[in-house]
Parts: sequence; C-alpha cells; structure tokens
Amino acid sequence: MESEEGKWDRQDITIGTILSVAKRDSAIRILKYLADNSDALTVTEISESLDMDWGTVKNQLFKLTEAGFLTLVEDKMDARCKYYQIADKKATEKAIELWEDRQRKLKKKEEETKYKQKEPVGGKTKQTEPEEVS
Repeated sequence: MESEEGKWDRQDITIGTILSVAKRDSAIRILKYLADNSDALTVTEISESLDMDWGTVKNQLFKLTEAGFLTLVEDKMDARCKYYQIADKKATEKAIELWEDRQRKLKKKEEETKYKQKEPVGGKTKQTEPEEVS
C-alpha cells in the first residue's frame, strides 16, 4: 500500500477509499472480525458471530469486495457457498487504525462536552426548580 517514500501506490486501494470505509462502523466490525480469523467465512457465519443482520453483512461484504479489501472464495464442491477473506491486509489495518482514532476523538469530544460548565446567567448561576409531577 505505501511505497518506501511513504506515498500510496496507485494500483492499491486509495486512501480515499480507506477513509470512506473507516467511517462505516458495520464495515469495520466485519473487517476486524475477518482480520482476526484465518479462515474464509460465509455471510451467515459472519452475521451470526457478530449478531448483525444478514442483509447488512451481505451488503457490506459486497462493498468491501468491490473496494478491494476482501476477496471472494468459491467452494469447488458447492458453487452456492461463497466465502470471504481479507485481500489487502495493509489497507484493512489502516482502515481499522483510522476508525479507532476517530472513535477516540469522538469519545474525547463527548467527555469534554459532558464536563463543560454552563455559563452563568447575569453573573449568577441559574438554578432550575424541579418540575412537579401530577
């Protein structure tokens, strides 16, 4: 993916594609799961293991295969069975890394917002009365 000069090779998955995939939580869950498994897996095996909707998994697998992250392996004994496995390990690792960075930034921003003090109104802190429940 990256040449010795640190630039992306054109024949590999583009950084734009990697950035796009890194924003899709369901795609990253699938990539992480497949990266942790050495075996090629079916749509059903992936959807059941990740407790995800079969259609969502099938859609994401199609997109990830078209983008070059995954490869489709057909069963020679049963053409109905389709298996998916990681095709580009470096691109997969980079997408997961970018997703994890994004998650850390979102969590940090959420924590900063959560602990931010409200501005006082007219120099005094505005206090609200609890609402009465009828």
